[in-house]
Amino acid sequence: MKKFNILFLSTLLIFAACQDGYIDDINPVDAGNDENAPAITIGYPSSAVVLIPFTDESTDIDFEFEVRDDIEITSIAIALNGQPLESYQGFLDFRRVKTSFKSENLALGNYKFEVNATDASGKTTTKVHEFEISNIYAAKYPGEIFYMPFEGNVYMDLLGEITAAKIGSPSFGAGKAGRAYAGATDSYLTVPTAGLVGSEFSGSFWYKINASTTHAGLVTVSPPDPSNNKRSSGFRLFREPGASGNQRIKLNVGNGTADVWFDGGTAADISATADWVHIAFTIAPDRCALYINGKVVKDGSFTGVSWADCDAISIASGAPNFTGWNHKSDLSLIDELRFFDKALTAEEVNTIFEDN
Repeated sequence: MKKFNILFLSTLLIFAACQDGYIDDINPVDAGNDENAPAITIGYPSSAVVLIPFTDESTDIDFEFEVRDDIEITSIAIALNGQPLESYQGFLDFRRVKTSFKSENLALGNYKFEVNATDASGKTTTKVHEFEISNIYAAKYPGEIFYMPFEGNVYMDLLGEITAAKIGSPSFGAGKAGRAYAGATDSYLTVPTAGLVGSEFSGSFWYKINASTTHAGLVTVSPPDPSNNKRSSGFRLFREPGASGNQRIKLNVGNGTADVWFDGGTAADISATADWVHIAFTIAPDRCALYINGKVVKDGSFTGVSWADCDAISIASGAPNFTGWNHKSDLSLIDELRFFDKALTAEEVNTIFEDN
């Protein structure tokens, strides 16, 4: 009886609260007028040419796209060269759909990828991206001897036909153009120095920082040594903590007997949350320079580089020979990596920056 009375009293209190307005009614909210047609973004491919290894005649493409609408997306259809690939309806998130579709064994040639989206009021948007799948690359800039775009999910130089050795488990991510190298712990690439290095040398690439590590090698060439920090030959492009939580890009070059630092201070700092930035460096018999986004952040006189005992270029790490200061693997994204057998001028560096 006591339990019954307590239950009866609790029910009366809940009923009274509802009557007194303590619990709000659930009312539908008007979504508003459907004013805009769907907006479509094609994430991949985004470039005019998808380059694949010269040995390949076909490749797989993961088409990535996103559709947004102010009220409701009702259907999406995708097609390649006018032939339907897939259609989509019944979305859990009916205002934003982000997905991908894999087409296998696409041969060399020209293609037109099309996304068509319709919203609840019948408004339709079509977005088309035209591209070419090619396995032929010609040097784009004077002195260019190495180009690794990371397309086709391979780590290959398209000029010298060099396939990089892969250490650890790096992968691929969305690049500045197409795909990019995506770093991982204890992971990097190496290519031989033979045929690539000389009295003049330059490097250029796009970089999207992952700041979860504070020290990392970007592109490094060092001789083996028990200290893992011998700097009298080769060069080391790396990053360390800068001012105000930024990361600072530094260049160190060996002349055979000593090393010379090209540290731009705060001018060489990039934000830990920065979008893509362009980095370039040049080594000449009398001068070295470091550039960020087409602008010189540090340059100075130099007496000439030594390549003594340097047999490999490491990409995205200081390993195996420059880890004495913990400049290990970079978890960042690297794209459009180029090497040159000349010291690029400031105008040439700015041209490469402006081209992308």
